[in-house]
Amino acid sequence: LKVIADNKNDLPKVRSAIEAMGYGTVSVADTVAQIDNLFGTVRLLFGVVGLVGLVVASLGMFNTLTVSLLERTREVGLLKAMGMKSDEVRELFLTESMIMGFYGGVLGLLLGAGAGKMISLALSSVAVAKGVGFIDVSVVPFSFVLVVLTLALIVGVVTGYFPARRATKI
Repeated sequence: LKVIADNKNDLPKVRSAIEAMGYGTVSVADTVAQIDNLFGTVRLLFGVVGLVGLVVASLGMFNTLTVSLLERTREVGLLKAMGMKSDEVRELFLTESMIMGFYGGVLGLLLGAGAGKMISLALSSVAVAKGVGFIDVSVVPFSFVLVVLTLALIVGVVTGYFPARRATKI
C-alpha cells in the first residue's frame, strides 16, 4: 500500500500508527535523510582534504619566504643602509606573503569552482542522455569566497611573520 500524509509534520504519527498494526514502513524522507548524511560525510572528507592542503601550502609558503629572505640578505642590508627602517622591511615581507596568500586563495577558488563545473557538466551529459535534464552540483556562495580569501590573507600573514621578523634583524 502507498499512504500519503497530508502534512510533513504528520509523517511520524502516520508511520507509528502503521507500524503499530504490524506493517513495515518505508518513506522518501528516509532516503532523503540518507542522502543528506552521505553528502555531509563527503563535505567533511573534502574539508579534511582542504585542511591538509592548507597546512601543506602554509609550509610551502613559509619555506619560500624564508629562502627568499636568505637569498636577499644583501638587498635587505642595502635597503637598511640607505635608510629603510626595520618596520618598513617587516611590512615589505608581510606584504609579499599576503599577496602570495591572496593569489593562492584566488587560484584555489578558481580551480575548485572550475572542477565543480566540470563534474556538473559530466553528470549533466549523462543525465540529459537519460532524459532527466541538467544537473548542477557545484555552488560557490559569496560568503564562502569571502571566508576563503580572508583565510588566505591570514595564512599569508602567519607564514610571513617569522621571515619578516628575521628580516628586521639583518
